[in-house]
Amino acid sequence: MSCPEVVAAGVLGNLTGSIAAFYVGMHGGRKLLKKYGKYILFNSRHLEQSQRWFDRYGEGTVLFTRMLPFIRTFISLPAGIAGMKTWKFIFFTALGSLPWNIALVYLGYRLGDNWTIVEEYMRPVSYAICGAVVLLVILWLVRRRKERTV
Repeated sequence: MSCPEVVAAGVLGNLTGSIAAFYVGMHGGRKLLKKYGKYILFNSRHLEQSQRWFDRYGEGTVLFTRMLPFIRTFISLPAGIAGMKTWKFIFFTALGSLPWNIALVYLGYRLGDNWTIVEEYMRPVSYAICGAVVLLVILWLVRRRKERTV
């Protein structure tokens, strides 16, 4: 396959998975969170906050987060829950995933059989991102616990 065909396949694959998660969020995600959210420390206030966020920044959020490692995987569900228009979601998901896919295809093309070297350098970055996310979750849990005791 040519590079443009590989990029197109990557965007299409990204769209397929993202649309599935988007529809789960749109058709039941809100109800599931209201019913079971307490088990993952999610309450109706969080749902309202996320709704306001998407009302104000929804399209930009989807576009921007598609270019971020880790977060790009999870933005579809909240977009569906927030009721983002499907055509906007698809457009911004495709547009936002395009630079990521172009970069990956370009790197793969340039690195050829040496692509495994990148993993060596990216592993610490991935660990740092995961560590930061875990730290933020811990800080959030501590703050939440303090709020409950007051």
